[in-house]
Amino acid sequence: MREMVGAVDDMCHKRRRKVVEEEVDFDEEKKIFGQCKRLTTVAVSSRDCSSSFGVESSSGTTRRGNYYSTYYEEADWTRLPDDTLLKVFTLLNNRDRASLASVCKGWRILAASPSLWTSLDIRAHALDSDMTSSLSSRCAKLQRLRFQGGSAANAIVGLQARGLRDLSGDHCRDLSDASLCMMVARHEALESLQLQIGDDCERITNDAIKVVATCCPKLKCLRISGIRDVDSPTIGALAKNCPDLMDLAFFDCTSVDDMALAAATSLRFLSVAGSRFISWSSAADVWIKLPHLTGLDVSRTDITASAAARLMVAPKLKVFCALNCANLEHGNEAAAPLLNSSVLLTQCTDIQKGLASLISIDARSPTCRKLTDSSICKGCNLELTEWTEWMLSHALHKMADSNSGLKSFWLKQGTALMLRLVQSQQEDVQERAATALATFILLDNEIESVDSARAEAVMHAGGIAHLLRLAKSFREGVQSEAAKV
Repeated sequence: MREMVGAVDDMCHKRRRKVVEEEVDFDEEKKIFGQCKRLTTVAVSSRDCSSSFGVESSSGTTRRGNYYSTYYEEADWTRLPDDTLLKVFTLLNNRDRASLASVCKGWRILAASPSLWTSLDIRAHALDSDMTSSLSSRCAKLQRLRFQGGSAANAIVGLQARGLRDLSGDHCRDLSDASLCMMVARHEALESLQLQIGDDCERITNDAIKVVATCCPKLKCLRISGIRDVDSPTIGALAKNCPDLMDLAFFDCTSVDDMALAAATSLRFLSVAGSRFISWSSAADVWIKLPHLTGLDVSRTDITASAAARLMVAPKLKVFCALNCANLEHGNEAAAPLLNSSVLLTQCTDIQKGLASLISIDARSPTCRKLTDSSICKGCNLELTEWTEWMLSHALHKMADSNSGLKSFWLKQGTALMLRLVQSQQEDVQERAATALATFILLDNEIESVDSARAEAVMHAGGIAHLLRLAKSFREGVQSEAAKV
Protein backbone atom coordinates (compact mmCIF):
# COMPACT_ATOMS: atom_id res chain seq x y z
CA MET A 1 0.00 0.00 0.00
CA ARG A 2 2.89 2.38 0.79
CA GLU A 3 4.29 1.81 -2.70
CA MET A 4 0.88 2.62 -4.20
CA VAL A 5 0.60 5.82 -2.18
CA GLY A 6 4.13 6.85 -3.20
CA ALA A 7 3.39 6.25 -6.85
CA VAL A 8 0.20 8.30 -6.67
CA ASP A 9 2.00 11.17 -4.93
CA ASP A 10 4.68 11.22 -7.64
CA MET A 11 2.01 11.38 -10.30
CA CYS A 12 0.29 14.24 -8.48
CA HIS A 13 3.51 16.29 -8.14
CA LYS A 14 4.31 15.88 -11.81
CA ARG A 15 0.81 16.96 -12.72
CA ARG A 16 1.07 20.04 -10.51
CA ARG A 17 4.31 21.15 -12.18
CA LYS A 18 2.65 20.79 -15.54
CA VAL A 19 -0.24 23.00 -14.40
CA VAL A 20 2.20 25.75 -13.46
CA GLU A 21 4.16 25.55 -16.73
CA GLU A 22 1.30 25.45 -19.18
CA GLU A 23 -2.43 25.88 -19.43
CA VAL A 24 -4.27 22.59 -18.88
CA ASP A 25 -7.88 21.82 -19.47
CA PHE A 26 -9.80 22.04 -16.18
CA ASP A 27 -11.97 18.98 -16.91
CA GLU A 28 -8.87 16.88 -17.58
CA GLU A 29 -7.44 17.93 -14.22
CA LYS A 30 -10.66 16.91 -12.52
CA LYS A 31 -10.50 13.46 -14.14
CA ILE A 32 -6.88 12.83 -13.16
CA PHE A 33 -7.24 13.91 -9.58
CA GLY A 34 -10.48 12.01 -9.26
CA GLN A 35 -8.43 8.90 -10.03
CA CYS A 36 -5.93 9.93 -7.35
CA LYS A 37 -8.74 10.19 -4.85
CA ARG A 38 -9.81 6.59 -5.47
CA LEU A 39 -6.29 5.17 -5.15
CA THR A 40 -5.00 6.72 -1.95
CA THR A 41 -6.11 7.38 1.59
CA VAL A 42 -3.75 10.30 2.17
CA ALA A 43 -5.56 13.52 2.98
CA VAL A 44 -4.11 16.69 1.54
CA SER A 45 -5.14 20.04 3.00
CA SER A 46 -5.92 23.10 0.92
CA ARG A 47 -2.89 24.84 2.35
CA ASP A 48 -0.61 22.01 1.11
CA CYS A 49 -2.19 22.12 -2.32
CA SER A 50 -1.87 25.89 -2.70
CA SER A 51 1.71 25.95 -1.50
CA SER A 52 2.58 23.23 -3.97
CA PHE A 53 1.28 25.38 -6.83
CA GLY A 54 3.11 28.50 -5.51
CA VAL A 55 0.22 30.83 -6.39
CA GLU A 56 -1.65 32.45 -3.53
CA SER A 57 -4.61 34.86 -3.52
CA SER A 58 -5.31 37.66 -1.06
CA SER A 59 -7.38 35.25 1.03
CA GLY A 60 -4.39 32.92 1.36
CA THR A 61 -5.61 30.25 -1.07
CA THR A 62 -5.86 29.94 -4.80
CA ARG A 63 -8.81 28.85 -6.86
CA ARG A 64 -6.93 25.72 -7.89
CA GLY A 65 -5.92 25.05 -4.30
CA ASN A 66 -9.55 25.15 -3.18
CA TYR A 67 -10.48 22.81 -6.00
CA TYR A 68 -7.85 20.19 -5.19
CA SER A 69 -8.59 20.30 -1.47
CA THR A 70 -12.17 19.36 -2.39
CA TYR A 71 -11.42 16.47 -4.74
CA TYR A 72 -8.14 15.15 -3.36
CA GLU A 73 -9.44 14.06 0.03
CA GLU A 74 -9.30 10.91 2.13
CA ALA A 75 -10.91 7.88 0.45
CA ASP A 76 -14.06 6.51 2.06
CA TRP A 77 -13.49 2.74 2.43
CA THR A 78 -17.09 2.21 3.51
CA ARG A 79 -18.14 2.94 -0.08
CA LEU A 80 -16.22 0.01 -1.54
CA PRO A 81 -18.42 -2.41 -3.52
CA ASP A 82 -19.80 -5.32 -1.52
CA ASP A 83 -18.16 -7.96 -3.70
CA THR A 84 -14.75 -6.32 -3.16
CA LEU A 85 -15.25 -6.28 0.60
CA LEU A 86 -16.37 -9.90 0.60
CA LYS A 87 -13.16 -10.83 -1.20
CA VAL A 88 -11.16 -9.03 1.49
CA PHE A 89 -13.06 -10.87 4.22
CA THR A 90 -12.23 -14.24 2.66
CA LEU A 91 -8.50 -13.52 3.07
CA LEU A 92 -8.79 -13.00 6.84
CA ASN A 93 -8.80 -15.39 9.76
CA ASN A 94 -11.70 -15.42 12.19
CA ARG A 95 -10.14 -12.96 14.64
CA ASP A 96 -9.30 -10.35 11.98
CA ARG A 97 -12.67 -10.82 10.34
CA ALA A 98 -14.40 -10.07 13.64
CA SER A 99 -12.30 -6.94 14.10
CA LEU A 100 -13.15 -5.69 10.63
CA ALA A 101 -16.83 -6.42 11.21
CA SER A 102 -16.83 -4.01 14.15
CA VAL A 103 -16.02 -1.00 11.92
CA CYS A 104 -19.61 -0.21 10.99
CA LYS A 105 -23.07 -1.70 10.65
CA GLY A 106 -22.68 -2.32 6.91
CA TRP A 107 -19.47 -4.28 7.36
CA ARG A 108 -21.00 -6.26 10.23
CA ILE A 109 -23.81 -7.36 7.92
CA LEU A 110 -21.32 -8.34 5.21
CA ALA A 111 -19.17 -10.26 7.71
CA ALA A 112 -22.20 -12.40 8.53
CA SER A 113 -22.72 -13.36 4.89
CA PRO A 114 -23.20 -17.16 4.62
CA SER A 115 -20.70 -17.31 1.75
CA LEU A 116 -17.94 -16.46 4.26
CA TRP A 117 -18.92 -19.24 6.62
CA THR A 118 -18.66 -22.36 4.48
CA SER A 119 -15.48 -23.39 6.35
CA LEU A 120 -14.64 -22.81 10.00
CA ASP A 121 -11.59 -23.72 12.12
CA ILE A 122 -12.26 -23.26 15.83
CA ARG A 123 -9.35 -25.32 17.23
CA ALA A 124 -7.71 -22.23 18.70
CA HIS A 125 -10.90 -21.19 20.52
CA ALA A 126 -13.04 -22.62 23.30
CA LEU A 127 -16.41 -23.43 21.80
CA ASP A 128 -18.98 -22.88 24.54
CA SER A 129 -22.71 -22.18 24.56
CA ASP A 130 -22.24 -18.41 24.19
CA MET A 131 -20.01 -18.75 21.13
CA THR A 132 -22.32 -21.36 19.67
CA SER A 133 -25.36 -19.09 19.94
CA SER A 134 -23.37 -16.23 18.41
CA LEU A 135 -22.23 -18.33 15.44
CA SER A 136 -25.41 -20.27 14.79
CA SER A 137 -27.03 -17.51 12.72
CA ARG A 138 -24.04 -17.53 10.34
CA CYS A 139 -23.56 -21.28 9.91
CA ALA A 140 -26.60 -22.13 7.80
CA LYS A 141 -24.30 -23.01 4.87
CA LEU A 142 -21.33 -24.30 6.86
CA GLN A 143 -19.79 -27.30 5.07
CA ARG A 144 -16.40 -27.84 6.74
CA LEU A 145 -15.61 -27.64 10.47
CA ARG A 146 -12.42 -28.34 12.42
CA PHE A 147 -12.54 -28.50 16.20
CA GLN A 148 -10.45 -29.68 19.13
CA GLY A 149 -11.43 -31.60 22.24
CA GLY A 150 -14.53 -33.48 23.32
CA SER A 151 -16.03 -30.44 25.05
CA ALA A 152 -16.21 -28.64 21.71
CA ALA A 153 -17.95 -31.67 20.20
CA ASN A 154 -20.80 -31.28 22.69
CA ALA A 155 -21.39 -27.70 21.55
CA ILE A 156 -21.20 -28.36 17.79
CA VAL A 157 -24.83 -29.45 17.58
CA GLY A 158 -25.82 -25.92 18.63
CA LEU A 159 -24.34 -24.45 15.44
CA GLN A 160 -27.37 -25.75 13.49
CA ALA A 161 -25.18 -26.53 10.48
CA ARG A 162 -27.39 -29.25 9.02
CA GLY A 163 -25.52 -29.13 5.71
CA LEU A 164 -22.14 -29.96 7.26
CA ARG A 165 -20.17 -32.29 5.01
CA ASP A 166 -16.64 -32.40 6.44
CA LEU A 167 -16.03 -32.72 10.20
CA SER A 168 -12.54 -33.05 11.68
CA GLY A 169 -11.60 -33.22 15.37
CA ASP A 170 -8.15 -33.19 17.02
CA HIS A 171 -7.18 -34.34 20.52
CA CYS A 172 -10.60 -35.83 21.23
CA ARG A 173 -9.53 -38.22 23.95
CA ASP A 174 -12.38 -37.07 26.19
CA LEU A 175 -14.95 -37.61 23.43
CA SER A 176 -17.59 -40.12 24.51
CA ASP A 177 -19.92 -42.45 22.63
CA ALA A 178 -22.90 -40.26 23.57
CA SER A 179 -21.28 -37.06 22.25
CA LEU A 180 -20.24 -38.70 18.97
CA CYS A 181 -23.68 -40.22 18.44
CA MET A 182 -25.44 -36.91 19.10
CA MET A 183 -23.03 -35.08 16.78
CA VAL A 184 -23.51 -37.40 13.78
CA ALA A 185 -27.27 -37.69 14.35
CA ARG A 186 -27.60 -33.92 13.75
CA HIS A 187 -25.40 -33.95 10.64
CA GLU A 188 -26.73 -36.69 8.39
CA ALA A 189 -25.18 -35.02 5.30
CA LEU A 190 -21.65 -35.80 6.46
CA GLU A 191 -19.35 -37.11 3.74
CA SER A 192 -16.07 -37.00 5.67
CA LEU A 193 -15.44 -37.68 9.37
CA GLN A 194 -11.92 -37.57 10.82
CA LEU A 195 -11.30 -37.98 14.55
CA GLN A 196 -7.96 -38.08 16.33
CA ILE A 197 -8.94 -39.65 19.62
CA GLY A 198 -5.75 -40.90 21.29
CA ASP A 199 -3.98 -44.11 22.21
CA ASP A 200 -6.06 -47.07 23.41
CA CYS A 201 -9.11 -44.94 24.10
CA GLU A 202 -11.93 -46.89 25.73
CA ARG A 203 -14.56 -44.16 25.56
CA ILE A 204 -15.28 -44.64 21.83
CA THR A 205 -16.59 -48.13 21.13
CA ASN A 206 -17.95 -50.10 18.22
CA ASP A 207 -21.47 -49.02 19.15
CA ALA A 208 -20.70 -45.39 18.27
CA ILE A 209 -19.14 -46.38 14.93
CA LYS A 210 -22.31 -48.30 14.10
CA VAL A 211 -24.37 -45.17 14.81
CA VAL A 212 -22.08 -43.23 12.46
CA ALA A 213 -22.78 -45.81 9.76
CA THR A 214 -26.54 -45.59 10.34
CA CYS A 215 -26.86 -41.80 10.58
CA CYS A 216 -24.46 -40.84 7.77
CA PRO A 217 -25.39 -42.85 4.66
CA LYS A 218 -23.52 -40.37 2.41
CA LEU A 219 -20.21 -41.01 4.16
CA LYS A 220 -17.26 -41.29 1.77
CA CYS A 221 -14.29 -40.91 4.12
CA LEU A 222 -13.90 -42.20 7.69
CA ARG A 223 -10.55 -41.81 9.50
CA ILE A 224 -10.37 -42.61 13.21
CA SER A 225 -7.29 -43.04 15.35
CA GLY A 226 -6.81 -44.54 18.78
CA ILE A 227 -9.89 -46.70 19.40
CA ARG A 228 -9.35 -50.16 20.81
CA ASP A 229 -11.14 -52.74 18.67
CA VAL A 230 -12.96 -52.65 15.37
CA ASP A 231 -15.04 -55.82 15.12
CA SER A 232 -16.81 -57.53 12.25
CA PRO A 233 -20.35 -56.16 12.88
CA THR A 234 -19.00 -52.61 12.88
CA ILE A 235 -17.25 -53.00 9.54
CA GLY A 236 -20.32 -54.80 8.21
CA ALA A 237 -22.54 -51.85 9.22
CA LEU A 238 -20.24 -49.42 7.41
CA ALA A 239 -20.22 -51.56 4.28
CA LYS A 240 -24.02 -51.98 4.32
CA ASN A 241 -25.18 -48.46 5.19
CA CYS A 242 -22.47 -46.39 3.45
CA PRO A 243 -22.38 -47.60 -0.15
CA ASP A 244 -20.17 -44.68 -1.24
CA LEU A 245 -17.50 -45.26 1.42
CA MET A 246 -14.20 -45.24 -0.47
CA ASP A 247 -11.65 -44.05 2.12
CA LEU A 248 -11.38 -45.97 5.41
CA ALA A 249 -8.61 -45.59 7.98
CA PHE A 250 -8.20 -47.07 11.45
CA PHE A 251 -4.99 -45.62 12.89
CA ASP A 252 -3.27 -47.04 15.98
CA CYS A 253 -6.07 -49.45 16.85
CA THR A 254 -5.44 -52.43 19.07
CA SER A 255 -7.07 -54.78 16.59
CA VAL A 256 -9.03 -54.61 13.35
CA ASP A 257 -11.06 -57.53 11.98
CA ASP A 258 -9.15 -57.94 8.73
CA MET A 259 -11.48 -60.63 7.38
CA ALA A 260 -14.57 -58.42 7.73
CA LEU A 261 -13.06 -55.83 5.36
CA ALA A 262 -13.90 -58.18 2.50
CA ALA A 263 -17.46 -56.79 2.65
CA ALA A 264 -16.27 -53.22 2.03
CA THR A 265 -16.14 -53.64 -1.73
CA SER A 266 -16.49 -49.90 -2.43
CA LEU A 267 -13.14 -49.07 -0.82
CA ARG A 268 -10.47 -47.37 -2.91
CA PHE A 269 -8.19 -46.37 -0.03
CA LEU A 270 -7.47 -48.34 3.12
CA SER A 271 -5.13 -47.59 6.02
CA VAL A 272 -4.41 -49.61 9.16
CA ALA A 273 -1.23 -47.69 10.05
CA GLY A 274 -0.03 -48.37 13.58
CA SER A 275 -2.69 -51.03 14.20
CA ARG A 276 -1.68 -54.24 15.95
CA PHE A 277 -2.69 -57.88 16.06
CA ILE A 278 -3.52 -58.19 12.37
CA SER A 279 -3.16 -61.62 10.81
CA TRP A 280 -1.25 -60.60 7.72
CA SER A 281 -1.51 -63.90 5.89
CA SER A 282 -5.31 -63.88 6.02
CA ALA A 283 -5.45 -60.09 5.44
CA ALA A 284 -3.47 -60.50 2.22
CA ASP A 285 -5.88 -63.21 1.03
CA VAL A 286 -8.89 -60.94 1.62
CA TRP A 287 -7.66 -57.48 0.71
CA ILE A 288 -6.19 -58.54 -2.62
CA LYS A 289 -9.77 -59.31 -3.71
CA LEU A 290 -11.10 -55.80 -3.04
CA PRO A 291 -12.10 -54.79 -6.58
CA HIS A 292 -11.33 -51.05 -6.37
CA LEU A 293 -8.42 -50.91 -3.92
CA THR A 294 -6.04 -48.24 -5.25
CA GLY A 295 -4.05 -47.15 -2.18
CA LEU A 296 -3.02 -49.19 0.87
CA ASP A 297 -1.19 -47.85 3.94
CA VAL A 298 0.31 -50.29 6.45
CA SER A 299 2.94 -47.98 7.96
CA ARG A 300 4.23 -48.69 11.48
CA THR A 301 2.92 -52.26 11.50
CA ASP A 302 4.58 -55.68 11.62
CA ILE A 303 3.52 -56.69 8.10
CA THR A 304 5.69 -59.41 6.64
CA ALA A 305 7.58 -59.20 3.37
CA SER A 306 5.61 -62.11 1.90
CA ALA A 307 2.26 -60.48 2.72
CA ALA A 308 3.47 -57.19 1.22
CA ALA A 309 4.52 -58.97 -1.97
CA ARG A 310 1.11 -60.60 -2.29
CA LEU A 311 -0.81 -57.38 -1.66
CA MET A 312 1.16 -55.49 -4.26
CA VAL A 313 -0.29 -57.62 -7.05
CA ALA A 314 -3.82 -56.42 -6.29
CA PRO A 315 -5.44 -55.65 -9.67
CA LYS A 316 -5.83 -51.87 -9.25
CA LEU A 317 -3.32 -51.07 -6.51
CA LYS A 318 -1.12 -48.08 -7.39
CA VAL A 319 0.34 -47.00 -4.03
CA PHE A 320 1.59 -49.22 -1.21
CA CYS A 321 2.78 -47.12 1.74
CA ALA A 322 4.79 -49.02 4.37
CA LEU A 323 6.99 -46.58 6.28
CA ASN A 324 8.68 -47.73 9.48
CA CYS A 325 7.84 -51.40 9.04
CA ALA A 326 10.66 -53.41 10.61
CA ASN A 327 10.06 -56.53 8.51
CA LEU A 328 10.40 -54.56 5.27
CA GLU A 329 13.46 -52.47 6.12
CA HIS A 330 15.78 -55.21 4.87
CA GLY A 331 13.34 -57.38 3.00
CA ASN A 332 12.37 -55.34 -0.05
CA GLU A 333 13.88 -57.93 -2.37
CA ALA A 334 10.62 -59.89 -2.33
CA ALA A 335 8.62 -56.92 -3.58
CA ALA A 336 11.22 -55.40 -5.89
CA PRO A 337 10.13 -57.22 -9.09
CA LEU A 338 6.59 -55.86 -8.67
CA LEU A 339 7.43 -52.17 -8.54
CA ASN A 340 6.33 -51.66 -12.14
CA SER A 341 2.71 -52.37 -11.25
CA SER A 342 2.49 -50.35 -8.00
CA VAL A 343 4.57 -47.79 -6.14
CA LEU A 344 6.21 -49.04 -2.94
CA LEU A 345 6.98 -46.34 -0.36
CA THR A 346 9.26 -47.51 2.46
CA GLN A 347 12.30 -46.19 4.32
CA CYS A 348 14.58 -48.27 2.10
CA THR A 349 13.10 -47.17 -1.21
CA ASP A 350 13.56 -43.82 -2.90
CA ILE A 351 10.29 -42.16 -1.89
CA GLN A 352 10.83 -39.12 -4.10
CA LYS A 353 11.38 -41.43 -7.06
CA GLY A 354 8.26 -43.36 -6.09
CA LEU A 355 6.24 -40.17 -6.08
CA ALA A 356 7.68 -39.31 -9.48
CA SER A 357 6.49 -42.72 -10.69
CA LEU A 358 3.05 -41.94 -9.29
CA ILE A 359 3.05 -38.65 -11.19
CA SER A 360 3.97 -40.43 -14.41
CA ILE A 361 1.02 -42.77 -13.90
CA ASP A 362 -1.35 -39.83 -13.55
CA ALA A 363 0.28 -37.81 -16.31
CA ARG A 364 -0.82 -40.27 -19.00
CA SER A 365 -4.05 -38.33 -19.25
CA PRO A 366 -3.83 -35.28 -21.57
CA THR A 367 -6.01 -33.36 -19.09
CA CYS A 368 -3.29 -33.32 -16.41
CA ARG A 369 -1.58 -30.02 -15.69
CA LYS A 370 2.11 -29.39 -16.16
CA LEU A 371 4.03 -30.48 -13.08
CA THR A 372 7.03 -29.02 -11.26
CA ASP A 373 9.72 -30.85 -9.33
CA SER A 374 8.30 -29.70 -5.99
CA SER A 375 4.67 -30.59 -6.62
CA ILE A 376 2.58 -33.72 -6.71
CA CYS A 377 0.23 -34.31 -9.62
CA LYS A 378 -2.86 -32.12 -9.60
CA GLY A 379 -4.29 -33.89 -12.65
CA CYS A 380 -6.92 -36.48 -13.38
CA ASN A 381 -6.25 -38.78 -10.41
CA LEU A 382 -6.25 -36.06 -7.78
CA GLU A 383 -7.81 -38.23 -5.09
CA LEU A 384 -4.94 -40.72 -5.24
CA THR A 385 -2.22 -38.10 -4.97
CA GLU A 386 -3.99 -36.22 -2.17
CA TRP A 387 -4.47 -39.47 -0.26
CA THR A 388 -0.78 -40.31 -0.69
CA GLU A 389 0.25 -36.90 0.61
CA TRP A 390 -2.07 -37.21 3.59
CA MET A 391 -0.84 -40.69 4.57
CA LEU A 392 2.82 -39.77 4.18
CA SER A 393 2.41 -36.67 6.35
CA HIS A 394 0.59 -38.72 8.99
CA ALA A 395 3.27 -41.42 9.01
CA LEU A 396 6.14 -38.89 9.20
CA HIS A 397 4.41 -37.03 12.02
CA LYS A 398 3.98 -40.21 14.08
CA MET A 399 7.56 -41.31 13.37
CA ALA A 400 8.94 -37.94 14.44
CA ASP A 401 6.74 -37.90 17.53
CA SER A 402 7.99 -41.32 18.66
CA ASN A 403 11.61 -40.09 18.33
CA SER A 404 12.75 -43.66 17.71
CA GLY A 405 16.05 -42.96 15.97
CA LEU A 406 15.89 -43.31 12.17
CA LYS A 407 18.72 -40.78 11.92
CA SER A 408 19.94 -41.95 8.52
CA PHE A 409 16.39 -41.84 7.10
CA TRP A 410 15.76 -38.27 8.28
CA LEU A 411 19.02 -37.01 6.82
CA LYS A 412 18.84 -38.93 3.54
CA GLN A 413 15.26 -38.32 2.48
CA GLY A 414 12.93 -37.69 5.42
CA THR A 415 13.75 -33.97 5.65
CA ALA A 416 13.35 -33.39 1.92
CA LEU A 417 10.08 -35.29 1.94
CA MET A 418 8.65 -33.20 4.77
CA LEU A 419 9.67 -29.99 3.01
CA ARG A 420 7.95 -31.25 -0.10
CA LEU A 421 4.75 -31.88 1.86
CA VAL A 422 5.00 -28.43 3.43
CA GLN A 423 4.33 -27.11 -0.08
CA SER A 424 1.21 -29.23 -0.52
CA GLN A 425 -2.08 -27.66 -1.55
CA GLN A 426 -3.79 -29.40 1.39
CA GLU A 427 -3.88 -27.32 4.55
CA ASP A 428 -3.85 -30.25 6.97
CA VAL A 429 -0.91 -31.86 5.12
CA GLN A 430 1.05 -28.60 5.32
CA GLU A 431 0.23 -28.30 9.00
CA ARG A 432 1.17 -31.88 9.85
CA ALA A 433 4.44 -31.71 7.90
CA ALA A 434 5.38 -28.49 9.71
CA THR A 435 4.58 -30.15 13.04
CA ALA A 436 6.79 -33.11 12.10
CA LEU A 437 9.63 -30.73 11.27
CA ALA A 438 9.31 -29.00 14.63
CA THR A 439 9.24 -32.37 16.40
CA PHE A 440 12.06 -34.28 14.74
CA ILE A 441 14.58 -31.44 15.17
CA LEU A 442 14.31 -31.80 18.97
CA LEU A 443 16.20 -34.67 20.61
CA ASP A 444 14.53 -34.06 23.97
CA ASN A 445 11.27 -32.16 24.31
CA GLU A 446 11.76 -31.40 28.00
CA ILE A 447 15.12 -29.65 27.67
CA GLU A 448 14.56 -28.65 24.03
CA SER A 449 17.86 -30.12 22.88
CA VAL A 450 18.24 -29.49 19.13
CA ASP A 451 19.80 -31.96 16.70
CA SER A 452 22.17 -29.70 14.78
CA ALA A 453 22.54 -32.13 11.86
CA ARG A 454 18.78 -32.24 11.30
CA ALA A 455 18.43 -28.48 11.70
CA GLU A 456 21.17 -27.92 9.11
CA ALA A 457 19.47 -30.37 6.76
CA VAL A 458 16.29 -28.28 6.94
CA MET A 459 18.20 -25.05 6.25
CA HIS A 460 20.29 -26.48 3.39
CA ALA A 461 17.14 -27.81 1.71
CA GLY A 462 15.58 -24.34 1.65
CA GLY A 463 13.23 -25.03 4.53
CA ILE A 464 13.50 -21.58 6.09
CA ALA A 465 11.96 -19.87 3.06
CA HIS A 466 9.07 -22.37 2.95
CA LEU A 467 8.36 -22.01 6.66
CA LEU A 468 8.45 -18.22 6.55
CA ARG A 469 5.91 -18.37 3.75
CA LEU A 470 3.63 -20.54 5.87
CA ALA A 471 4.12 -18.28 8.90
CA LYS A 472 2.53 -15.47 6.88
CA SER A 473 -0.53 -17.55 6.08
CA PHE A 474 -3.95 -16.24 7.15
CA ARG A 475 -4.83 -19.81 8.20
CA GLU A 476 -4.23 -19.97 11.92
CA GLY A 477 -3.37 -23.68 12.14
CA VAL A 478 -0.67 -23.60 9.46
CA GLN A 479 0.66 -20.29 10.72
CA SER A 480 0.99 -21.61 14.28
CA GLU A 481 2.82 -24.82 13.37
CA ALA A 482 5.23 -23.02 11.01
CA ALA A 483 6.01 -20.49 13.74
CA LYS A 484 6.95 -23.33 16.12
CA VAL A 485 9.63 -24.53 13.73
